[in-house]
Amino acid sequence: MKELEVLKPTLDDVDDIYSLVDFYAKKGDILPRSRENISERIREFVCVKDNNRVVGIASLRIFYPKLAEIRTIAVDEQYQNRNLGKRLIEACLNEAKILKVKDVFALTFRVEFFLKLGFELIDKKLLPSKKIWEDCINCPLFPSCKEEAVIYHIY
Repeated sequence: MKELEVLKPTLDDVDDIYSLVDFYAKKGDILPRSRENISERIREFVCVKDNNRVVGIASLRIFYPKLAEIRTIAVDEQYQNRNLGKRLIEACLNEAKILKVKDVFALTFRVEFFLKLGFELIDKKLLPSKKIWEDCINCPLFPSCKEEAVIYHIY
């Protein structure tokens, strides 16, 4: 089995990214995103491709000069259990380090996955209000969200 690399997507990858997001959004695992939103934020994404098809994604969103969020994490079901999710998160953390981000948070149903990568549980109340009013308010689970907040301290 060949090693798949993590790389930055291009606008040619928007439809593949949208398909992954749509699949997992319909299952309630991640928030839906439009093709337009994905296109506008393409620079936030990292991806894994196999034969030029996107099979895994994650994005890093900057909130404040020293705070970012890892979000929209998805790996095609046929490619799971190959450490792609871990490698996508690590790529986001590496980018955060390069940008001199101090802390990186995520909201997740998969707390154990993030804890294994060095994240710690935190109270959601510590998250920026901008996150709540831009993303969470549009979620069908709001205000009864069962996701947990985790944070990774870089510096």
